[in-house]
Amino acid sequence: MSPRGPAQVRLPHLEPMLATAGPLPSGAGWWAEATWDGIRAVAYREGDSVRLAGRHDADYTARFPEVVEALADVPGPLVLDGEVVMMRGALPSFAALQTRIHRTRPAAVRAAAASTPALFVAFDLLHTDRPLLTEPYRQRRTVLEGLDLERPGLRVPPVWTSVTEAYGWTKEQRLEGVIAKRSDSLYRPGARSRDWIKIKHLRTADVVIGGWLPGGATVRAVLVGVPVEPGRLLFTGSVGTGFTTAERRALAAALRRLDQPMSPFTGTPTGLGLPRGTEIRFVRPTLRAEVEFLELTPAGRLRHPIWRGLRD
Repeated sequence: MSPRGPAQVRLPHLEPMLATAGPLPSGAGWWAEATWDGIRAVAYREGDSVRLAGRHDADYTARFPEVVEALADVPGPLVLDGEVVMMRGALPSFAALQTRIHRTRPAAVRAAAASTPALFVAFDLLHTDRPLLTEPYRQRRTVLEGLDLERPGLRVPPVWTSVTEAYGWTKEQRLEGVIAKRSDSLYRPGARSRDWIKIKHLRTADVVIGGWLPGGATVRAVLVGVPVEPGRLLFTGSVGTGFTTAERRALAAALRRLDQPMSPFTGTPTGLGLPRGTEIRFVRPTLRAEVEFLELTPAGRLRHPIWRGLRD
């Protein structure tokens, strides 16, 4: 009887662990990483195959062949948690990533991979020849950094033992923000945990309300813009988060008094990017507001806007 070779490791499917939004944590025992404004993905390197899966097992393998090729050069078995990222110079570009994620035709995918390659930023290690989920985060990072993954198409980002230093550096570098992680935290697949806290760097903008979307007796979202001429606004987006229930009711009452039939935004209502059939109420553009946002898209839209309040 011939001797048996080593048993093949079967890698489990693992949903990524999720962070909770919050303020910078204080106290000892917190480490921090930069967030790279990409799409979350778990990479499986098993046998001769590589699979790239998003949340709820969305399959990204065929959409990022350059990432798959880079991972194929790494010895397995491995399960890596990270982000697929597109860089524009020294900064990640979510807008560029959006153009890639929606391409499915093989020829278009190959052309995009050659002209604007993505990379995989690996920030956690979940499995090697054994599961690592019950080992503390600091130990998983130590093993991850010992794998020698730095190569074209792959990156292991730095980690800080000071959350405030990480926050300051990422702000200087104009990155999305940081994730603070308890150094002794275990990996809980699919769970949203306060062991991981996400803090984004937000900017503020003064905008003018030109319309709103009713939600019963309250405001579901406001449509905002910046003035380009008297009574006319350049549309910059819709804001639907950050309101208290009382603010939604009070704002609806104020906006009803400003109703007008015509849009104050330049262009046509279809240029607002809202689903067909959406009920829109236009108003005289007299109310100014302040919003927080992550960045301006190349089209001039506010990304992830959050309501802060009326200015007057």
